[in-house]
Amino acid sequence: MALASSLQKGQVPVGCEICQGKNKIEFKCLDCNLLMCSGCKDRVHLPCLRIAKDHQITDIKDIGKHGKHVTFSEIKCETHKGQACCLFFQTCKTFICLKCVAKVHNGHELVEEEDYNEGKVETKPKLQSKIKFQISNKYTTDLTHIHHTAVCFDGSVWVGDGTRSKLQHVKLTENKTEVITNFNTEIYGMAKTHLNNILVATGGSQLKLINTMTGQMTDSRYAVKSLTPTGIHVTRDHRVVIAAWTGGKTLPVTGRRVVVVMDQEGKQLKEYEHDNHNKRLFTFPEHITSTGNGNVCVVDLLDNDYRGRVVVLSSGGDILGTYTGHPDVNTWRKPFKPKEIVTTPLDNIVVTDMSNQFLHILTEQGQSITNYNLNDMGILYPYSLALSASGTIFIGCVNLQGSKDSAKAKLYKFEYSGL
Repeated sequence: MALASSLQKGQVPVGCEICQGKNKIEFKCLDCNLLMCSGCKDRVHLPCLRIAKDHQITDIKDIGKHGKHVTFSEIKCETHKGQACCLFFQTCKTFICLKCVAKVHNGHELVEEEDYNEGKVETKPKLQSKIKFQISNKYTTDLTHIHHTAVCFDGSVWVGDGTRSKLQHVKLTENKTEVITNFNTEIYGMAKTHLNNILVATGGSQLKLINTMTGQMTDSRYAVKSLTPTGIHVTRDHRVVIAAWTGGKTLPVTGRRVVVVMDQEGKQLKEYEHDNHNKRLFTFPEHITSTGNGNVCVVDLLDNDYRGRVVVLSSGGDILGTYTGHPDVNTWRKPFKPKEIVTTPLDNIVVTDMSNQFLHILTEQGQSITNYNLNDMGILYPYSLALSASGTIFIGCVNLQGSKDSAKAKLYKFEYSGL
């Protein structure tokens, strides 16, 4: 009965109380009790109300931490337009509406309004102490750097060196790799398709396709006109996601910085470029992955020192979370410099932090779960990541800039559980 009551309350859509519902509620003033959107918070509430300069404003998702009562029906659903929220989704740490319950969050841990306001909710992700991560093999390759990695169904691996423009299909032996096929080509992104072939971004607007059986490279059906791909990902439902830009100087930001989603035939389905306030979502999108429920996770380069962040978007394009590193690892002296990113079968996000030689494990919305000091395991300069069908994860490493061609990059195979 309590659940039914919560669902009924969720049928009444309520928007920003300042602009009269034109935008979704994102903040609440705890002093004057106003629910407002981001624009009204910055342009109306504080500038126009003199008495409001000392008011406490909080994100609606953090209200429970301040001991204030939250009325779920006053919060607009971020995914379904015109729907008010009726439950709190414990697993994703977000408020959801009736449509979310039916489609996305069915069977997950849900919290009702009364329990939420009584503090019966954890606003931080649980520490997954059951996560285990262990090296099972180390391989020496013929490459100087391993910027890109993809694992085939038969256990063979594709590795790419973007600096030396070398791409290899290799067989793994006891402690080294044996080359099956070798290409001399520029590589800006690489991903394995559901047919076990390899998509490669080589600098043009059209992706190349390598047939793993024949070793032949041809033009693919995937192209982003007037743009240059910087990263590729193939989703679990076989869609192709491409990060791209208009070219020129990486920074300062000019032109387009976009993530494009295509179907198997190469038809564009959607693109992510701006948020609801027409602000850029990305500075320079480099690497991409996705979760089973459609979240798109992007490694976004922020400056010329390779400082970056992870941006997690819903399938509708709303920002679910951003991750800029962990305070125990990343400081102003050791900023977060993310490289490759993958998602596990349980939808946790794994990202390499090359300069600090850490591996960060995040929730599907970009919240920190834990991290691993790979340097303590003897692994230096981790860069690329790839998951195998057998449930292992590969980490490809690079050598320091300016290393001789004789320097051989290492490829590590990990067994993991709890991810």
